[in-house]
Amino acid sequence: MAARHVVYRCELDRRFRWCGYEPGGADLPVRADTLGRAQQLMASATACSHRYEHTEHSTWEGLWVREALDDRVLEREHTTRVLLEALADARLRARLVALPACPAGGVPVVVGVTGDSVDWIVGQHGGRGALVVAAALTNHRLWWNALLPADRAAGTGLRVRGDLAGLGLDTAEATLDDWMAASDCGNATLLLEQPAVTTPAAMTGSGRPVAEPAQRHHAGR
Repeated sequence: MAARHVVYRCELDRRFRWCGYEPGGADLPVRADTLGRAQQLMASATACSHRYEHTEHSTWEGLWVREALDDRVLEREHTTRVLLEALADARLRARLVALPACPAGGVPVVVGVTGDSVDWIVGQHGGRGALVVAAALTNHRLWWNALLPADRAAGTGLRVRGDLAGLGLDTAEATLDDWMAASDCGNATLLLEQPAVTTPAAMTGSGRPVAEPAQRHHAGR
């Protein structure tokens, strides 16, 4: 089975603060009180040979910063710092929040670093809504583009630079560095036309989302 992307969203106002989902899914099928438990539940709910795991944390209303759980933690932390500094500008926040929401709600902002594969980034897009991709140019300068389906680009106010193929980013070798060289900061990049994505729901026999037993209610991360 092919590799899949799994996202663990932290919602501090929920009893079970961690919810796991696959991009493109309409539901948040896994809920747990700790990240570790959410990972266990997601592993049993979705069968695949390999999964790329990410966490999401809310910054401002409607924006979710997505960080990969990989071996480039320090580099991604640097990008996150530059991103949060840039998001202190209310004008930028307003532009991003106004983009089409993803199926899970809100607009995810992927924390990218040099060398990230474009394929890997595109795999985090569920085919609907916007996925913002961000990278640090310097300690205080941010680059970002919004990845959108062609039918959702109108009305965003962003300049459409082209689609992935037109920018030469539709090969397995293409990296985030190539994307940054091909498209200026603040542009919209269009997805290639893809067949509809069907994500299997991870449901219990009763049809309810997989979740921790009701008696487990302590918070944790």
